[in-house]
Amino acid sequence: MTALFEFISGLLDGVALIALALSLGGVACTLVILRPIQDRDSCIRLAGHTLLRVSLLSICVVAGVRVAQLALKGLALADGFGGATFHVFFQTQLFQSGLWAVLLASGVAASMAWLRRRMTSMPAWGTVLLMLSLFMVNEVEQSHAAGRLPRQTSLMVATLVHVCGAMIWAGGVTHLMILWRVTRKEDARRWPQMVRRFSPLGIGCVGLIVGSGTFLSWRYVGGWSELIGTGYGNLVLVKVALFICVLVLAIPNFLSARQWAKNQEHDRFYLHVPSSIEVETILAGTLLFTAASLTGLPPSIDVAKEAVDPPELWIMYAPKMPHLSGPEFTLIDAPELTDLKTGEIGKKEDVSWDRFNHNVSGVIVLAMVIVACIDTFGKWGWARQWPLMFIGFAILIFVFANPDHWPLGPIGFLASVRNIEVVQHWLVAGVVLSMGWFEWKTRGQAVGLTSFVFPLLCVVGGVMLLTHSHSVTELKQEFLIQSTHVAMGVFAVLLGCTRWLELRLPPPYNRVAGTLSLTAMLMVGLVLLFYVNPELFTG
Repeated sequence: MTALFEFISGLLDGVALIALALSLGGVACTLVILRPIQDRDSCIRLAGHTLLRVSLLSICVVAGVRVAQLALKGLALADGFGGATFHVFFQTQLFQSGLWAVLLASGVAASMAWLRRRMTSMPAWGTVLLMLSLFMVNEVEQSHAAGRLPRQTSLMVATLVHVCGAMIWAGGVTHLMILWRVTRKEDARRWPQMVRRFSPLGIGCVGLIVGSGTFLSWRYVGGWSELIGTGYGNLVLVKVALFICVLVLAIPNFLSARQWAKNQEHDRFYLHVPSSIEVETILAGTLLFTAASLTGLPPSIDVAKEAVDPPELWIMYAPKMPHLSGPEFTLIDAPELTDLKTGEIGKKEDVSWDRFNHNVSGVIVLAMVIVACIDTFGKWGWARQWPLMFIGFAILIFVFANPDHWPLGPIGFLASVRNIEVVQHWLVAGVVLSMGWFEWKTRGQAVGLTSFVFPLLCVVGGVMLLTHSHSVTELKQEFLIQSTHVAMGVFAVLLGCTRWLELRLPPPYNRVAGTLSLTAMLMVGLVLLFYVNPELFTG
């Protein structure tokens, strides 16, 4: 059960980062955007109370998550070494930092409750900012920087700057959407003004993120080979790619805000900006989950000797004939066959459905892309049923991702539940099945709330792939498999975001977004189609 506890704790890390971003972003937006103009009308005062309420609830979530994580880590330790180890756990820096996080988050919540009652009080603002600063310093004590030997102040400071910039930016973008919901009911003319006031804060945060992130990457990654050939480096590339996508969306919004300030044209401003900020918010959440996953991996510079060479990595993606005819026989380590004279571990044949599962899934996804392209012409009604092919995709994942486990394999249900890799595959299968169902139900209908379930599930599936883990018995083979999941995770997130824009944007922009969404789905299909089992060519 230890792996399951750690998996849940890892997901809670992502939840905590999102909640912390909402808390920091809400305070920053209230201070920078609303406080200078809060006495002007009731709309601004309502917006300020709303942001602080969200910030207060978010920091309470952070405190609750930290309590749950302490409990999970204690249970994982007890599961591995017995209940007698609890007193040892209480003496560790991990427990003490977690306990301080709970206490400081409670202090932040109390000061925010005071601030909500007296939004103009300077002592209240000072207390909130002080408590948040102490909380963030404690958070850095649990980062990679704190674990370096010898301890380096430059890394600690850069980490603090990077995390604060990312939290304020991600939370601030989300709070812009909250402000849009509030102001459009009270006074829709206020929101463009708020977006324009947020721009300097956002630009400053981007500068902090890029500057500190570049320094941290240089210190933790090492070189180009480590960036490409390690799990840590891969996720750094994912963060860079997603952040570029955010900037692509943010730059037009910035220009629109400047244009609005000149001509005050509200209708044109509302044409693209709300949908773009919605997608920015989704990408920001994905980035935070990716960052949470990154903290669980060793820095590339520490595993440089195990980095995969580019030619080996290319084999996983190079065009090749797919394997569609059933299982493959591979050689796996067999300790019982160890040579007693040399100590060399023997090998035995093993039946693997790994490549068959991925390649057939690729065929299904490519078929979906083809039929979906036919559907765009609107001439053949049968083509509208293409989302039903997700059912076959889900069944393949559920049955063949772990064929030696329940329902087909000899390993029973309860034993399968204890294997975190199996549970993750089941969850992905459930997400894929739900994607097909909701997209099929809403195709051809007017855009409604249920229309956005499919893009959201695409993002959820992508996040699950980005945080997906296997056992690390063989680092090179583990990374090669993980790299394909990371690639599919990125394309799944982009599929969800572009589909969201397709639903939200007016013509002809929606058609461009639709083309991009099909392209992202095509890339997922190609990664699956050309997948190979790394055990066949690595030692």
